[in-house]
Amino acid sequence: MNAAQPLAGITIIELGTSVAAPYAGLILGEMGAEVIKIENPDGGDAARTWAIFSGKTKGSSLVFDTFNRNKKSVTVDLTQAGERDRLRRLILERADVVLQNLRPGVVDDMGIGADALLAEKPSLVYCNVGAFGDQGPMSRLPGYDPLMQAFTGLCHITGPSDGGPCRVGVPINDMGTGMWAAMGIVTKLLARKDTGKGGIVDVSLYETAMSWMTMPMASVLANGKSPGRYGMRGPAGLAPNRDFHASDGDILITVGTNQQFRNLCKALGHSEWAGEERFATSATRSRNDKDLSALLNQVFATRSRAEWMQVLNDAGVPNAPVHDPVEAMNHPQVKASGIVQGATDGASPQVLLPLKFDHSRPAYRHRAPNLGEHNDLLK
Repeated sequence: MNAAQPLAGITIIELGTSVAAPYAGLILGEMGAEVIKIENPDGGDAARTWAIFSGKTKGSSLVFDTFNRNKKSVTVDLTQAGERDRLRRLILERADVVLQNLRPGVVDDMGIGADALLAEKPSLVYCNVGAFGDQGPMSRLPGYDPLMQAFTGLCHITGPSDGGPCRVGVPINDMGTGMWAAMGIVTKLLARKDTGKGGIVDVSLYETAMSWMTMPMASVLANGKSPGRYGMRGPAGLAPNRDFHASDGDILITVGTNQQFRNLCKALGHSEWAGEERFATSATRSRNDKDLSALLNQVFATRSRAEWMQVLNDAGVPNAPVHDPVEAMNHPQVKASGIVQGATDGASPQVLLPLKFDHSRPAYRHRAPNLGEHNDLLK
């Protein structure tokens, strides 16, 4: 078996739209599973129409292409009983996993929910990807990633300290939920080897958002107070832990130990700062962050970002340039890591999964499918 495709031989039926469930399907497909994406014949996954059209997959967008590579597309009109029967047969005959994020209650009303299918095929793993989860007063409501950022307080702690709440710049809850779904599915498949039984996996955008808020919520649980916004400066307790302005751009420095701070001061030619009482520990540096940052910015403004990075790296001080996405993509670390690759079928490069098996990264085998490209899989 190919070490980089440990799920080869597993078949996933994905009734997924937008990002969360499709990202889970992407992860599983990249690891070797056959992922059969079920789409509405009238336009397919809504993400096919989002953002910039790719020109690579017929009637598609960059968003769809990004989250649906290494999959097959089968169109099924779920409003038609005959079509639902064909899908049901496909699941019962071929599927190891069903992955779905349709509106709450839809799959149960159609007879393709977890309880109905598991009654006929106990070995099936069935994953529900929801908005607010399967319990509580909001369990029947739909939801999107930015709504969960707002609802759980994630927006409140994001952004500059002197500004208003901000959304995180990527669909962090969608993609995080997809990761949890994939983890739950793999765990159930592993358990099935011993028991022969599958079962139900439930994940949701809301619960994922709450999990990202673990540290801020610890403050709420401890003292009932809401953390503030820090912008590029990290939470209180660690300093320096923020961006500084070099002559040609910004550089972010995170000093995690007192020794690293001493190394920083020495590298900047100001070893005396490390001996000052107000900068002696992380706690005192954090309380005096404004004064410390003013001193550091005066020094960093005198040289370029690249020059300072070399100085800091030589001194063992953790740092990183504040890149824009173009700079990040063009950095030599991208090529060295192999995190960006084109498909073996010649499709344009994409960012691949951030893991390897025995030093091999799961492959980008083929582009996202055209709508209904694999309808011959239905009987």
